[in-house]
Amino acid sequence: MKALFKRREMITLVGIILLAVVVTLFNTSFVTPYNLSRIANSSVMLLLLAAGVTPVIITRNIDVSVGAVLVLSGILGARMLVSGTPTVLVILFIALMGALLGALNGAVVVYGHVPSIVATLGTMSIYRGTSFLITGGYSIENIPPGYSKLGREAVLGIPVLVIGGVVAVFLLALFMRRTRTGRHLYATGGNAEGAHLIGINTNLMTILAFTMSGLFAGLAAVVFIAQVGSISNQAGVGMEMSAIAAAVIGGVALTGGVGSAIGALLGAIFITAATSAMQFMGVPGFWSNAVIGAILLIALFADAQVRKRIDK
Repeated sequence: MKALFKRREMITLVGIILLAVVVTLFNTSFVTPYNLSRIANSSVMLLLLAAGVTPVIITRNIDVSVGAVLVLSGILGARMLVSGTPTVLVILFIALMGALLGALNGAVVVYGHVPSIVATLGTMSIYRGTSFLITGGYSIENIPPGYSKLGREAVLGIPVLVIGGVVAVFLLALFMRRTRTGRHLYATGGNAEGAHLIGINTNLMTILAFTMSGLFAGLAAVVFIAQVGSISNQAGVGMEMSAIAAAVIGGVALTGGVGSAIGALLGAIFITAATSAMQFMGVPGFWSNAVIGAILLIALFADAQVRKRIDK
């Protein structure tokens, strides 16, 4: 099984490399340090969201509220920034608020006995509605320059936000692979009844998975505010679908129990690179979603075939 995990992630990595090679044949500017840095910087929010939904999908659930969690936690944090609250405290608040909203999602799923996609559709509407009530439909601007500067800082040419995002994803991957609790998450998604019989608290694992999803949505909000310099109640619209697509492309199985945060990270980079590649090749922007959708369907088909062979 470990070899299968590695192969899934390696396939996505090879796909990124092949994409870069093909596009470079048409436009060599695609692989310049400037453009690669731009792609990496553009992928940070998506890779955080994709990594966050990974534990949820692994426990055989779906979270379509991550975009709404991003905007609500981000708006509350932005108001604190404008009022003069220290940056470190705001970052912690946004992350914890995201985790709290995620935990609420998990509680609704577990104790309300509601299918996760239905539950998170409901909370998505609640969170976005709350965001609108807070802002009155207006953007929160005038973010302190010191905070916005985070979006432009770099170390050895690598954006600081990219470094932070990748480190966060690797820590999540280590947690899921190397800790007992992480293995319990996989067991819950692989066979919930069996996991319960051997003493795993599957309800707690489900809530934990949604909490981690909310936490990473909060971190994505931190990145959004730093990169954009403002936030409105329309922030993150549609990103939940892109996050799920990135996770699946990276090898996270919708049937649960299979996948990794690293694979989700690679899937997010692939989607961002593919979108950028279409721009470089002169493909009209409205084709982007269609192409990403086609790639997702191919990934789902490939995943189904792999699962079928495993079952045999």
